[in-house]
Amino acid sequence: MTEKLTATEQVEKREQYSEWISRSVSVGVVSFFVATAAWIVTEEPLVLFAGLWLYWLGCLGMAIGYWRSPVSVTDELEDRIEREASQTTLTFVAAVGIAGLPAEVVLNTTGVYTAPAAVRGALWGYLLLVFIFGASHWVVKRRYTRT
Repeated sequence: MTEKLTATEQVEKREQYSEWISRSVSVGVVSFFVATAAWIVTEEPLVLFAGLWLYWLGCLGMAIGYWRSPVSVTDELEDRIEREASQTTLTFVAAVGIAGLPAEVVLNTTGVYTAPAAVRGALWGYLLLVFIFGASHWVVKRRYTRT
C-alpha cells in the first residue's frame, strides 16, 4: 500500500481487487459444490479431492487479492455493514445458546426429550463460538487499552 494514487485510482483499484476476490471465492465454492455433486453420482474420490483443491485455490486467490491490493479492499460503508451483520449474528447465536443449551441439558437429563445429534452439536458449537468471541474480544480490548 505504498503507491500514491488519486482518489479515482483508489476507487478503481478497490473495485478491481474486490472483483478479483469475489471471483476467486465464487469459483472455489462453486467448484467444490459441483465436485461434490459429481462425486455423489460417480463415487470417485478423485473428483472430491479435485473439488477440494479448487476450493483451496479459490481461497488462495482471495488471500492474494487482499495481500496484493495497494488500497484497502473495503471502505467505511462496507466495514459498517460487516460490523452490524456480525452483531446481528452474534446476538442470534447468544440468544439460541442462552435459551437452547440449558433446555437441551435439562430435557436430555430428565429423559423428557433427546435432541438429535445435529441439534446438540449446533448448540454446543454456538457455545464454543461465544467463548471464542469472548476470548478474542478480551485480547483485542487489552491491545487497545494497555498503557
